[in-house]
Amino acid sequence: MSLLKKNLLIFLCGCLFFLFSSCESTDSEDEVISEQEVLTEELVKEEDSPSLAEEVSEPVVIEVEEEIEVPEPEPEPEVLPEPEPVIVPEPEPEPEPEPIVIPEPEPEPVVIPEPEPEPEPVIAPEPEPEPEQFTVSSFVENLNEVLAAGSIEESLALFEEIPEEYADDFSINYLQAALNLSSGDYETASVITEKLSEEEPDNTDILMLQAMIEKANGNSKNKQAILKKIIDIEPFNSDANTELGNEQMLKKNFKTANAYYLKALSGDSNNIDALAGYGQSSYYLNKISEAEKTFNRMLELDPENAFAWSYLSKLEIEIMDYKEALAYAEKAVECSPDYYDYWVEYGTCLKYVGKNEEAEAAWTKAIELKPDYFLSYVYRGGLYDEQNKKEEAVADYLKAASSNPSYYYAFEALGILYWGLEKWSESRFWFERIMEIYPTNESYKMIIGASYFMEGLTKEGKDYISKNCLKTMDRSSVEYTIMRLFYDNVAPGTAANKIQSEGNLNKRGKYLFYLAAYYQSRGNDSIAQKYYISVTELESPSFFEYRLAEWAVEKYSGN
Repeated sequence: MSLLKKNLLIFLCGCLFFLFSSCESTDSEDEVISEQEVLTEELVKEEDSPSLAEEVSEPVVIEVEEEIEVPEPEPEPEVLPEPEPVIVPEPEPEPEPEPIVIPEPEPEPVVIPEPEPEPEPVIAPEPEPEPEQFTVSSFVENLNEVLAAGSIEESLALFEEIPEEYADDFSINYLQAALNLSSGDYETASVITEKLSEEEPDNTDILMLQAMIEKANGNSKNKQAILKKIIDIEPFNSDANTELGNEQMLKKNFKTANAYYLKALSGDSNNIDALAGYGQSSYYLNKISEAEKTFNRMLELDPENAFAWSYLSKLEIEIMDYKEALAYAEKAVECSPDYYDYWVEYGTCLKYVGKNEEAEAAWTKAIELKPDYFLSYVYRGGLYDEQNKKEEAVADYLKAASSNPSYYYAFEALGILYWGLEKWSESRFWFERIMEIYPTNESYKMIIGASYFMEGLTKEGKDYISKNCLKTMDRSSVEYTIMRLFYDNVAPGTAANKIQSEGNLNKRGKYLFYLAAYYQSRGNDSIAQKYYISVTELESPSFFEYRLAEWAVEKYSGN
Protein backbone atom coordinates (compact mmCIF):
# COMPACT_ATOMS: atom_id res chain seq x y z
CA MET A 1 0.00 0.00 0.00
CA SER A 2 1.33 3.47 -0.82
CA LEU A 3 2.20 5.86 1.87
CA LEU A 4 -0.44 8.33 0.79
CA LYS A 5 -3.22 5.80 1.05
CA LYS A 6 -1.96 4.59 4.36
CA ASN A 7 -1.83 8.06 5.81
CA LEU A 8 -5.27 8.79 4.48
CA LEU A 9 -6.66 5.74 6.18
CA ILE A 10 -4.96 6.59 9.44
CA PHE A 11 -6.45 10.08 9.28
CA LEU A 12 -9.90 8.77 8.64
CA CYS A 13 -9.63 6.31 11.48
CA GLY A 14 -8.58 9.09 13.85
CA CYS A 15 -11.45 11.24 12.81
CA LEU A 16 -13.84 8.39 13.40
CA PHE A 17 -12.26 7.58 16.73
CA PHE A 18 -12.56 11.17 17.79
CA LEU A 19 -16.16 11.35 16.78
CA PHE A 20 -17.07 8.22 18.67
CA SER A 21 -15.16 9.15 21.81
CA SER A 22 -16.58 12.67 21.95
CA CYS A 23 -20.23 11.64 21.68
CA GLU A 24 -22.20 11.37 24.89
CA SER A 25 -24.06 8.15 24.92
CA THR A 26 -26.16 6.30 27.28
CA ASP A 27 -25.22 3.03 25.66
CA SER A 28 -23.63 0.40 27.79
CA GLU A 29 -19.94 -0.54 27.64
CA ASP A 30 -20.64 -3.73 25.72
CA GLU A 31 -22.29 -1.78 22.97
CA VAL A 32 -19.26 0.52 22.50
CA ILE A 33 -16.93 -2.45 22.29
CA SER A 34 -19.06 -4.05 19.69
CA GLU A 35 -18.86 -0.97 17.40
CA GLN A 36 -15.02 -0.85 17.62
CA GLU A 37 -14.88 -4.48 16.75
CA VAL A 38 -16.89 -3.83 13.63
CA LEU A 39 -14.59 -0.94 12.59
CA THR A 40 -11.46 -3.07 12.99
CA GLU A 41 -12.92 -5.76 10.83
CA GLU A 42 -13.58 -3.25 8.09
CA LEU A 43 -9.97 -2.02 8.19
CA VAL A 44 -8.66 -5.50 7.98
CA LYS A 45 -10.82 -6.18 5.01
CA GLU A 46 -9.44 -3.09 3.28
CA GLU A 47 -5.86 -4.27 3.69
CA ASP A 48 -6.71 -7.59 2.20
CA SER A 49 -8.62 -6.03 -0.67
CA PRO A 50 -6.89 -5.14 -4.05
CA SER A 51 -4.84 -1.91 -4.02
CA LEU A 52 -6.22 1.32 -5.19
CA ALA A 53 -3.66 1.48 -7.93
CA GLU A 54 -4.83 -1.77 -9.25
CA GLU A 55 -8.41 -0.57 -9.31
CA VAL A 56 -7.50 2.75 -10.95
CA SER A 57 -5.87 2.38 -14.32
CA GLU A 58 -4.80 5.97 -14.55
CA PRO A 59 -2.31 7.47 -12.15
CA VAL A 60 -3.61 10.02 -9.63
CA VAL A 61 -1.81 13.25 -9.74
CA ILE A 62 -1.92 15.40 -6.58
CA GLU A 63 -1.04 18.91 -7.05
CA VAL A 64 0.98 20.50 -4.24
CA GLU A 65 1.14 24.23 -4.25
CA GLU A 66 3.97 24.29 -1.83
CA GLU A 67 5.98 21.74 -0.15
CA ILE A 68 4.29 20.27 2.81
CA GLU A 69 6.32 18.79 5.47
CA VAL A 70 4.94 15.40 6.01
CA PRO A 71 5.27 14.20 9.53
CA GLU A 72 6.61 10.86 10.16
CA PRO A 73 3.98 8.28 10.17
CA GLU A 74 2.95 6.99 13.47
CA PRO A 75 3.39 3.29 13.96
CA GLU A 76 0.42 1.31 12.88
CA PRO A 77 -1.76 0.23 15.70
CA GLU A 78 -1.48 -3.30 16.67
CA VAL A 79 -4.38 -5.24 15.38
CA LEU A 80 -5.65 -7.43 18.11
CA PRO A 81 -7.31 -10.63 17.23
CA GLU A 82 -10.97 -10.58 17.50
CA PRO A 83 -12.09 -11.85 20.90
CA GLU A 84 -14.02 -15.01 20.83
CA PRO A 85 -17.60 -14.33 21.46
CA VAL A 86 -18.60 -15.09 24.97
CA ILE A 87 -21.35 -17.64 24.89
CA VAL A 88 -23.58 -17.08 27.77
CA PRO A 89 -25.53 -20.23 28.42
CA GLU A 90 -29.20 -19.62 28.37
CA PRO A 91 -30.66 -20.14 31.87
CA GLU A 92 -32.80 -23.14 32.27
CA PRO A 93 -36.36 -22.08 32.42
CA GLU A 94 -37.62 -22.09 35.92
CA PRO A 95 -40.72 -24.20 36.42
CA GLU A 96 -43.79 -22.12 36.22
CA PRO A 97 -45.24 -21.72 39.70
CA GLU A 98 -48.56 -23.31 40.29
CA PRO A 99 -51.21 -20.69 40.16
CA ILE A 100 -52.30 -19.58 43.56
CA VAL A 101 -56.04 -19.87 43.83
CA ILE A 102 -57.27 -17.14 46.05
CA PRO A 103 -60.70 -18.09 47.48
CA GLU A 104 -63.35 -15.66 46.59
CA PRO A 105 -64.47 -13.78 49.66
CA GLU A 106 -67.96 -14.49 50.85
CA PRO A 107 -70.23 -11.72 49.77
CA GLU A 108 -70.99 -9.36 52.56
CA PRO A 109 -74.70 -9.02 53.30
CA VAL A 110 -76.16 -6.21 51.40
CA VAL A 111 -77.27 -3.65 53.88
CA ILE A 112 -79.80 -1.36 52.38
CA PRO A 113 -79.48 1.86 54.21
CA GLU A 114 -82.70 3.20 55.56
CA PRO A 115 -83.72 6.21 53.66
CA GLU A 116 -83.11 9.29 55.61
CA PRO A 117 -86.37 10.92 56.59
CA GLU A 118 -87.23 13.70 54.38
CA PRO A 119 -86.97 16.90 56.24
CA GLU A 120 -90.31 18.30 57.16
CA PRO A 121 -91.17 21.14 54.97
CA VAL A 122 -90.76 24.37 56.68
CA ILE A 123 -94.17 25.92 56.72
CA ALA A 124 -94.15 29.53 57.14
CA PRO A 125 -96.56 30.53 59.91
CA GLU A 126 -99.77 31.82 58.56
CA PRO A 127 -100.45 35.34 59.46
CA GLU A 128 -102.96 35.67 62.23
CA PRO A 129 -106.37 36.29 60.75
CA GLU A 130 -107.83 39.59 61.42
CA PRO A 131 -110.69 39.41 63.92
CA GLU A 132 -114.06 39.08 62.29
CA GLN A 133 -116.25 42.06 62.43
CA PHE A 134 -118.95 41.69 65.11
CA THR A 135 -122.52 41.26 63.87
CA VAL A 136 -125.67 40.28 65.73
CA SER A 137 -126.25 37.30 63.43
CA SER A 138 -122.71 35.94 63.94
CA PHE A 139 -123.09 36.42 67.70
CA VAL A 140 -126.38 34.49 67.74
CA GLU A 141 -124.80 31.70 65.70
CA ASN A 142 -121.86 31.49 68.09
CA LEU A 143 -124.23 31.54 71.06
CA ASN A 144 -126.19 28.58 69.68
CA GLU A 145 -122.97 26.58 69.19
CA VAL A 146 -121.84 27.23 72.76
CA LEU A 147 -125.28 26.34 74.13
CA ALA A 148 -125.27 23.07 72.20
CA ALA A 149 -121.77 22.10 73.38
CA GLY A 150 -121.43 23.73 76.79
CA SER A 151 -123.48 25.21 79.56
CA ILE A 152 -125.65 28.26 80.13
CA GLU A 153 -122.87 29.81 82.25
CA GLU A 154 -120.45 29.59 79.31
CA SER A 155 -123.08 31.10 77.04
CA LEU A 156 -123.66 34.00 79.42
CA ALA A 157 -119.91 34.70 79.42
CA LEU A 158 -120.17 35.58 75.72
CA PHE A 159 -122.24 38.65 76.57
CA GLU A 160 -119.24 40.13 78.38
CA GLU A 161 -117.38 40.36 75.04
CA ILE A 162 -120.03 42.34 73.18
CA PRO A 163 -118.73 45.66 71.80
CA GLU A 164 -119.96 48.72 73.59
CA GLU A 165 -121.89 50.01 70.57
CA TYR A 166 -124.10 46.85 70.75
CA ALA A 167 -124.76 47.06 74.48
CA ASP A 168 -128.31 48.35 73.95
CA ASP A 169 -129.23 46.04 71.07
CA PHE A 170 -132.79 44.78 71.65
CA SER A 171 -132.24 41.22 70.37
CA ILE A 172 -129.05 40.70 72.36
CA ASN A 173 -130.64 41.95 75.57
CA TYR A 174 -133.67 39.71 75.05
CA LEU A 175 -131.42 36.65 74.63
CA GLN A 176 -129.44 37.55 77.72
CA ALA A 177 -132.61 37.91 79.81
CA ALA A 178 -133.89 34.53 78.59
CA LEU A 179 -130.58 32.87 79.51
CA ASN A 180 -130.54 34.55 82.91
CA LEU A 181 -134.01 33.14 83.49
CA SER A 182 -132.86 29.63 82.48
CA SER A 183 -129.81 29.85 84.76
CA GLY A 184 -131.96 30.88 87.76
CA ASP A 185 -130.74 34.48 87.86
CA TYR A 186 -134.25 35.90 88.02
CA GLU A 187 -133.17 39.27 89.34
CA THR A 188 -130.91 40.07 86.38
CA ALA A 189 -133.53 38.73 83.97
CA SER A 190 -136.17 40.97 85.55
CA VAL A 191 -133.98 44.10 85.30
CA ILE A 192 -133.28 43.51 81.61
CA THR A 193 -136.93 42.75 80.72
CA GLU A 194 -138.15 45.86 82.56
CA LYS A 195 -135.81 47.97 80.44
CA LEU A 196 -136.95 46.23 77.24
CA SER A 197 -140.60 46.61 78.24
CA GLU A 198 -140.13 50.37 78.54
CA GLU A 199 -138.94 50.45 74.95
CA GLU A 200 -141.71 48.17 73.60
CA PRO A 201 -144.53 47.80 76.17
CA ASP A 202 -146.75 45.70 73.86
CA ASN A 203 -144.08 43.31 72.66
CA THR A 204 -145.61 39.90 73.41
CA ASP A 205 -142.21 38.17 73.50
CA ILE A 206 -141.05 40.47 76.29
CA LEU A 207 -144.36 40.09 78.08
CA MET A 208 -144.10 36.30 77.88
CA LEU A 209 -140.58 36.47 79.31
CA GLN A 210 -141.89 38.57 82.19
CA ALA A 211 -144.68 36.05 82.81
CA MET A 212 -142.12 33.22 83.06
CA ILE A 213 -140.04 35.27 85.50
CA GLU A 214 -143.11 35.79 87.68
CA LYS A 215 -143.87 32.08 87.50
CA ALA A 216 -140.31 31.23 88.57
CA ASN A 217 -140.64 33.61 91.51
CA GLY A 218 -143.95 32.00 92.51
CA ASN A 219 -146.03 35.10 91.73
CA SER A 220 -148.99 33.34 90.15
CA LYS A 221 -151.24 36.38 90.29
CA ASN A 222 -148.75 38.61 88.43
CA LYS A 223 -148.19 35.87 85.89
CA GLN A 224 -151.92 35.55 85.21
CA ALA A 225 -152.22 39.31 84.69
CA ILE A 226 -149.39 39.31 82.16
CA LEU A 227 -150.80 36.29 80.31
CA LYS A 228 -154.19 38.00 80.10
CA LYS A 229 -152.52 41.08 78.61
CA ILE A 230 -150.82 38.92 75.98
CA ILE A 231 -154.11 37.22 75.05
CA ASP A 232 -155.80 40.63 74.75
CA ILE A 233 -153.10 41.75 72.31
CA GLU A 234 -152.80 38.45 70.48
CA PRO A 235 -155.68 35.99 71.18
CA PHE A 236 -153.99 33.01 69.54
CA ASN A 237 -150.56 33.61 70.98
CA SER A 238 -149.15 30.09 71.03
CA ASP A 239 -146.82 30.44 74.04
CA ALA A 240 -149.39 32.16 76.26
CA ASN A 241 -152.14 29.64 75.49
CA THR A 242 -149.72 26.76 76.05
CA GLU A 243 -148.82 28.11 79.48
CA LEU A 244 -152.51 28.48 80.36
CA GLY A 245 -153.02 24.89 79.27
CA ASN A 246 -150.13 23.75 81.48
CA GLU A 247 -151.77 25.43 84.47
CA GLN A 248 -154.98 23.52 83.88
CA MET A 249 -153.11 20.22 83.50
CA LEU A 250 -151.61 20.67 86.97
CA LYS A 251 -155.12 21.11 88.30
CA LYS A 252 -156.20 17.99 86.37
CA ASN A 253 -158.67 20.08 84.39
CA PHE A 254 -157.86 18.09 81.27
CA LYS A 255 -160.76 19.33 79.19
CA THR A 256 -159.95 23.01 79.76
CA ALA A 257 -156.28 22.34 79.19
CA ASN A 258 -157.08 20.55 75.94
CA ALA A 259 -158.98 23.62 74.68
CA TYR A 260 -156.06 25.96 75.50
CA TYR A 261 -153.61 23.71 73.69
CA LEU A 262 -155.85 23.57 70.66
CA LYS A 263 -156.00 27.36 70.64
CA ALA A 264 -152.20 27.50 70.92
CA LEU A 265 -151.89 25.22 67.90
CA SER A 266 -154.17 27.56 65.95
CA GLY A 267 -151.51 30.24 66.48
CA ASP A 268 -148.58 27.91 65.69
CA SER A 269 -149.30 24.39 64.51
CA ASN A 270 -145.66 23.40 64.98
CA ASN A 271 -145.34 24.44 68.62
CA ILE A 272 -143.84 21.28 70.16
CA ASP A 273 -144.92 22.20 73.71
CA ALA A 274 -148.51 22.81 72.60
CA LEU A 275 -148.53 19.51 70.68
CA ALA A 276 -147.20 17.67 73.74
CA GLY A 277 -149.87 19.19 75.97
CA TYR A 278 -152.64 18.52 73.47
CA GLY A 279 -151.56 14.90 73.01
CA GLN A 280 -151.23 14.30 76.76
CA SER A 281 -154.58 15.88 77.63
CA SER A 282 -156.23 13.90 74.81
CA TYR A 283 -154.76 10.71 76.29
CA TYR A 284 -156.28 11.49 79.71
CA LEU A 285 -159.60 12.33 78.04
CA ASN A 286 -159.47 8.90 76.35
CA LYS A 287 -159.27 10.51 72.90
CA ILE A 288 -156.84 7.79 71.88
CA SER A 289 -156.79 8.32 68.12
CA GLU A 290 -156.37 12.10 68.54
CA ALA A 291 -153.52 11.55 70.99
CA GLU A 292 -151.79 9.06 68.70
CA LYS A 293 -152.05 11.42 65.72
CA THR A 294 -150.62 14.29 67.79
CA PHE A 295 -147.63 12.31 69.07
CA ASN A 296 -146.83 11.09 65.56
CA ARG A 297 -146.94 14.71 64.38
CA MET A 298 -144.41 15.58 67.09
CA LEU A 299 -142.09 12.86 65.80
CA GLU A 300 -142.37 14.25 62.27
CA LEU A 301 -141.05 17.56 63.59
CA ASP A 302 -138.59 16.02 66.06
CA PRO A 303 -137.79 12.31 65.55
CA GLU A 304 -135.78 12.26 68.80
CA ASN A 305 -138.63 13.52 70.98
CA ALA A 306 -138.62 11.11 73.93
CA PHE A 307 -141.90 12.46 75.32
CA ALA A 308 -143.77 11.42 72.16
CA TRP A 309 -142.17 7.95 72.13
CA SER A 310 -143.08 7.49 75.79
CA TYR A 311 -146.75 8.31 75.27
CA LEU A 312 -146.97 6.11 72.20
CA SER A 313 -145.75 3.32 74.49
CA LYS A 314 -148.55 4.11 76.96
CA LEU A 315 -151.11 3.97 74.15
CA GLU A 316 -149.90 0.47 73.17
CA ILE A 317 -150.15 -0.67 76.79
CA GLU A 318 -153.79 0.48 76.77
CA ILE A 319 -154.55 -2.04 74.03
CA MET A 320 -152.19 -4.60 75.63
CA ASP A 321 -149.77 -4.68 72.71
CA TYR A 322 -146.78 -5.03 75.05
CA LYS A 323 -144.27 -5.89 72.33
CA GLU A 324 -144.96 -2.64 70.48
CA ALA A 325 -145.10 -0.76 73.77
CA LEU A 326 -141.63 -2.07 74.62
CA ALA A 327 -140.25 -0.88 71.26
CA TYR A 328 -141.56 2.66 71.88
CA ALA A 329 -140.33 2.70 75.49
CA GLU A 330 -136.87 1.65 74.31
CA LYS A 331 -136.82 4.57 71.85
CA ALA A 332 -137.69 6.94 74.69
CA VAL A 333 -134.70 5.88 76.80
CA GLU A 334 -132.42 6.00 73.76
CA CYS A 335 -133.47 9.59 73.02
CA SER A 336 -133.34 10.72 76.65
CA PRO A 337 -131.11 8.31 78.62
CA ASP A 338 -130.98 10.47 81.75
CA TYR A 339 -134.72 10.84 82.31
CA TYR A 340 -136.00 8.87 85.28
CA ASP A 341 -139.62 8.28 84.20
CA TYR A 342 -138.64 6.72 80.89
CA TRP A 343 -136.50 4.07 82.61
CA VAL A 344 -139.36 3.23 85.01
CA GLU A 345 -141.73 2.79 82.04
CA TYR A 346 -139.14 0.80 80.11
CA GLY A 347 -138.76 -1.59 83.05
CA THR A 348 -142.54 -2.00 83.24
CA CYS A 349 -142.74 -2.94 79.54
CA LEU A 350 -139.89 -5.43 79.97
CA LYS A 351 -141.77 -6.98 82.88
CA TYR A 352 -144.90 -7.28 80.73
CA VAL A 353 -143.05 -9.36 78.12
CA GLY A 354 -141.42 -11.56 80.77
CA LYS A 355 -137.89 -10.11 80.63
CA ASN A 356 -137.46 -9.93 84.39
CA GLU A 357 -133.68 -9.55 84.49
CA GLU A 358 -133.80 -6.68 82.00
CA ALA A 359 -136.65 -5.11 83.95
CA GLU A 360 -134.62 -5.29 87.15
CA ALA A 361 -131.69 -3.61 85.34
CA ALA A 362 -133.95 -0.83 84.01
CA TRP A 363 -135.36 -0.05 87.47
CA THR A 364 -131.85 -0.17 88.91
CA LYS A 365 -130.84 2.45 86.33
CA ALA A 366 -133.79 4.58 87.40
CA ILE A 367 -132.70 4.30 91.04
CA GLU A 368 -129.21 5.49 90.05
CA LEU A 369 -130.75 8.56 88.42
CA LYS A 370 -133.07 9.33 91.37
CA PRO A 371 -131.97 7.44 94.48
CA ASP A 372 -134.37 9.39 96.71
CA TYR A 373 -137.54 8.76 94.70
CA PHE A 374 -139.75 5.90 95.82
CA LEU A 375 -141.41 4.53 92.67
CA SER A 376 -138.55 2.52 91.17
CA TYR A 377 -137.94 0.89 94.58
CA VAL A 378 -141.58 -0.21 94.67
CA TYR A 379 -141.39 -1.76 91.18
CA ARG A 380 -138.09 -3.54 91.80
CA GLY A 381 -139.22 -4.64 95.28
CA GLY A 382 -142.37 -6.10 93.76
CA LEU A 383 -140.26 -8.05 91.25
CA TYR A 384 -138.09 -9.43 94.07
CA ASP A 385 -141.25 -10.30 95.99
CA GLU A 386 -142.60 -12.31 93.05
CA GLN A 387 -139.28 -14.12 92.78
CA ASN A 388 -139.51 -14.94 96.50
CA LYS A 389 -136.40 -12.85 97.22
CA LYS A 390 -137.86 -11.62 100.48
CA GLU A 391 -134.76 -9.98 101.93
CA GLU A 392 -134.07 -8.01 98.73
CA ALA A 393 -137.72 -7.03 98.52
CA VAL A 394 -137.70 -5.82 102.12
CA ALA A 395 -134.66 -3.63 101.45
CA ASP A 396 -136.36 -1.96 98.47
CA TYR A 397 -139.66 -1.41 100.26
CA LEU A 398 -137.86 0.11 103.23
CA LYS A 399 -136.25 2.59 100.82
CA ALA A 400 -139.64 3.33 99.28
CA ALA A 401 -141.22 3.86 102.69
CA SER A 402 -138.47 6.24 103.82
CA SER A 403 -138.63 8.16 100.50
CA ASN A 404 -142.40 8.53 100.61
CA PRO A 405 -143.83 8.11 104.14
CA SER A 406 -147.38 8.43 102.82
CA TYR A 407 -147.09 5.57 100.32
CA TYR A 408 -149.06 2.97 102.22
CA TYR A 409 -148.57 0.19 99.68
CA ALA A 410 -144.94 -0.06 100.81
CA PHE A 411 -146.14 -0.39 104.41
CA GLU A 412 -148.46 -3.24 103.54
CA ALA A 413 -145.76 -4.94 101.49
CA LEU A 414 -143.32 -4.74 104.40
CA GLY A 415 -145.93 -6.14 106.80
CA ILE A 416 -146.54 -9.07 104.46
CA LEU A 417 -142.84 -9.75 103.80
CA TYR A 418 -141.87 -9.67 107.46
CA TRP A 419 -144.73 -12.09 108.17
CA GLY A 420 -143.33 -14.41 105.54
CA LEU A 421 -139.93 -14.14 107.25
CA GLU A 422 -141.69 -14.94 110.57
CA LYS A 423 -140.51 -11.62 111.98
CA TRP A 424 -143.77 -10.98 113.80
CA SER A 425 -142.95 -7.75 115.59
CA GLU A 426 -141.60 -6.09 112.42
CA SER A 427 -144.67 -7.24 110.52
CA ARG A 428 -146.94 -5.84 113.21
CA PHE A 429 -145.08 -2.49 113.15
CA TRP A 430 -145.78 -1.90 109.47
CA PHE A 431 -149.42 -3.00 109.66
CA GLU A 432 -149.88 -0.58 112.53
CA ARG A 433 -148.45 2.14 110.26
CA ILE A 434 -151.17 1.36 107.73
CA MET A 435 -153.80 1.44 110.43
CA GLU A 436 -152.86 5.08 111.01
CA ILE A 437 -153.93 5.79 107.42
CA TYR A 438 -156.86 3.36 107.26
CA PRO A 439 -158.06 2.96 110.87
CA THR A 440 -161.33 1.18 109.94
CA ASN A 441 -159.77 -1.58 107.84
CA GLU A 442 -160.68 -4.78 109.71
CA SER A 443 -158.18 -6.96 107.87
CA TYR A 444 -155.34 -4.90 109.30
CA LYS A 445 -156.82 -5.18 112.79
CA MET A 446 -157.10 -8.96 112.47
CA ILE A 447 -153.51 -9.46 111.19
CA ILE A 448 -152.10 -7.29 113.98
CA GLY A 449 -154.07 -9.24 116.62
CA ALA A 450 -152.96 -12.60 115.17
CA SER A 451 -149.29 -11.49 115.08
CA TYR A 452 -149.15 -11.30 118.89
CA PHE A 453 -150.29 -14.91 119.20
CA MET A 454 -147.90 -16.07 116.43
CA GLU A 455 -145.11 -14.46 118.46
CA GLY A 456 -146.31 -16.16 121.63
CA LEU A 457 -147.41 -12.90 123.24
CA THR A 458 -150.84 -14.14 124.37
CA LYS A 459 -151.50 -11.44 126.97
CA GLU A 460 -150.51 -8.60 124.65
CA GLY A 461 -152.63 -10.19 121.92
CA LYS A 462 -155.71 -10.32 124.16
CA ASP A 463 -155.20 -6.72 125.18
CA TYR A 464 -155.00 -5.58 121.59
CA ILE A 465 -158.04 -7.64 120.45
CA SER A 466 -160.08 -6.42 123.39
CA LYS A 467 -159.43 -2.75 122.65
CA ASN A 468 -159.33 -2.68 118.84
CA CYS A 469 -161.54 -5.57 117.69
CA LEU A 470 -164.15 -6.81 120.14
CA LYS A 471 -165.26 -3.29 121.02
CA THR A 472 -165.53 -2.05 117.43
CA MET A 473 -166.64 -5.06 115.33
CA ASP A 474 -170.17 -6.21 114.61
CA ARG A 475 -170.83 -9.09 117.00
CA SER A 476 -172.70 -10.99 114.26
CA SER A 477 -169.84 -10.75 111.78
CA VAL A 478 -167.43 -13.56 110.96
CA GLU A 479 -164.52 -11.18 111.78
CA TYR A 480 -165.80 -10.82 115.36
CA THR A 481 -166.20 -14.62 115.67
CA ILE A 482 -162.61 -15.24 114.60
CA MET A 483 -161.15 -12.61 116.95
CA ARG A 484 -163.24 -14.02 119.77
CA LEU A 485 -161.72 -17.44 118.99
CA PHE A 486 -158.19 -16.02 119.43
CA TYR A 487 -159.22 -14.27 122.61
CA ASP A 488 -161.21 -17.11 124.28
CA ASN A 489 -159.57 -20.15 122.63
CA VAL A 490 -162.95 -21.98 122.58
CA ALA A 491 -165.40 -23.31 119.97
CA PRO A 492 -163.18 -23.39 116.86
CA GLY A 493 -165.77 -25.65 115.14
CA THR A 494 -168.41 -22.92 115.40
CA ALA A 495 -166.06 -20.48 113.72
CA ALA A 496 -165.23 -23.06 111.01
CA ASN A 497 -168.93 -23.65 110.21
CA LYS A 498 -169.61 -19.94 110.00
CA ILE A 499 -166.67 -19.46 107.64
CA GLN A 500 -167.80 -22.28 105.32
CA SER A 501 -171.22 -20.68 104.94
CA GLU A 502 -169.66 -17.45 103.55
CA GLY A 503 -170.65 -17.07 99.89
CA ASN A 504 -168.00 -14.51 98.88
CA LEU A 505 -164.92 -16.49 97.92
CA ASN A 506 -162.48 -13.73 98.76
CA LYS A 507 -163.96 -13.30 102.21
CA ARG A 508 -164.11 -17.03 102.77
CA GLY A 509 -160.46 -17.40 101.82
CA LYS A 510 -159.48 -14.54 104.14
CA TYR A 511 -161.34 -16.09 107.06
CA LEU A 512 -159.85 -19.54 106.41
CA PHE A 513 -156.38 -18.00 106.61
CA TYR A 514 -157.03 -16.64 110.13
CA LEU A 515 -158.51 -19.94 111.20
CA ALA A 516 -155.29 -21.64 110.00
CA ALA A 517 -153.19 -19.03 111.84
CA TYR A 518 -155.15 -19.72 115.02
CA TYR A 519 -154.29 -23.44 114.84
CA GLN A 520 -150.66 -22.69 113.98
CA SER A 521 -150.29 -20.32 116.96
CA ARG A 522 -151.66 -23.10 119.19
CA GLY A 523 -149.15 -25.61 117.79
CA ASN A 524 -151.65 -27.70 115.80
CA ASP A 525 -149.75 -27.64 112.51
CA SER A 526 -151.63 -30.47 110.78
CA ILE A 527 -155.01 -28.70 110.94
CA ALA A 528 -153.31 -25.38 110.17
CA GLN A 529 -151.79 -26.88 107.03
CA LYS A 530 -155.22 -28.19 105.92
CA TYR A 531 -156.77 -24.75 106.14
CA TYR A 532 -153.80 -23.05 104.46
CA ILE A 533 -154.18 -25.45 101.54
CA SER A 534 -157.92 -24.61 101.39
CA VAL A 535 -156.97 -20.94 100.97
CA THR A 536 -154.57 -21.62 98.11
CA GLU A 537 -157.21 -23.69 96.28
CA LEU A 538 -159.45 -20.67 95.76
CA GLU A 539 -159.62 -19.26 92.25
CA SER A 540 -159.86 -15.55 93.11
CA PRO A 541 -156.99 -14.64 95.42
CA SER A 542 -157.40 -10.84 95.57
CA PHE A 543 -156.59 -10.47 99.28
CA PHE A 544 -153.09 -10.06 100.72
CA GLU A 545 -153.52 -13.00 103.14
CA TYR A 546 -153.47 -15.36 100.14
CA ARG A 547 -149.68 -14.95 99.78
CA LEU A 548 -149.16 -15.63 103.46
CA ALA A 549 -151.09 -18.88 103.06
CA GLU A 550 -148.89 -19.85 100.07
CA TRP A 551 -145.71 -19.35 102.10
CA ALA A 552 -147.17 -21.40 104.94
CA VAL A 553 -147.95 -24.28 102.57
CA GLU A 554 -144.39 -24.12 101.18
CA LYS A 555 -143.02 -24.23 104.70
CA TYR A 556 -145.07 -27.24 105.69
CA SER A 557 -144.22 -29.07 102.48
CA GLY A 558 -140.51 -28.44 103.04
CA ASN A 559 -140.02 -26.33 99.87
